[in-house]
Amino acid sequence: RNAWGLVVFAGLAYAIYLGWHWLVWLVMTAVATVFGAAFAPASLQEWLRIIVPEYFWARLTDRDFDRPVAILRSTQWQFAWNMTLEKPWSGWGLRNFTPVYEAQMQMWLGHPHNLFLMLTAETGIPAALFLFGWVGWILAKAVLLLMNWSSIYSRGDRFIFFSYLVAFAACTIFNMFDVSLFDLRVNTIGWLLLAAICGLIGRRQK
Repeated sequence: RNAWGLVVFAGLAYAIYLGWHWLVWLVMTAVATVFGAAFAPASLQEWLRIIVPEYFWARLTDRDFDRPVAILRSTQWQFAWNMTLEKPWSGWGLRNFTPVYEAQMQMWLGHPHNLFLMLTAETGIPAALFLFGWVGWILAKAVLLLMNWSSIYSRGDRFIFFSYLVAFAACTIFNMFDVSLFDLRVNTIGWLLLAAICGLIGRRQK
């Protein structure tokens, strides 16, 4: 489901950038149809589920899955937020979400499937905000650079820079529903993208 959402996000981003309004409407219609098949009133669901394969709307509704409460993302996020509220300044220490969660929920879980909540719970709000602010500052400067792209640089370079931003934004969105920190491949790609964006900003400012 994370991958589906990122594909839709990237498709919309490129469609808007390139001015392909027909593609924007096509993607939005497809997304609305799938969500309608999953969550619309019963009378409308019946018709939409004729069009939309069961695989898609069943995954969204979790209809075919009977999972323990402790494994639900909503439970994990609430638990991580409660940990944050208990120790907002210092946090519980890196990698301490797992033992605390296991002790209270009787289930081992490597992370809370949200990087932002994991960092606030484990490092405290100030440290987490420092990291978020630093990355946000780089991205804000990147967006300003994209909006005020100098005419001396080619449109192709601008498109590549835009692609870097879309890719890093996709990594960020992914970390709202999972944690790529423990996946060497995805984590490395994310930091390389951020480094490339930061490097291009510095080069254009000279």
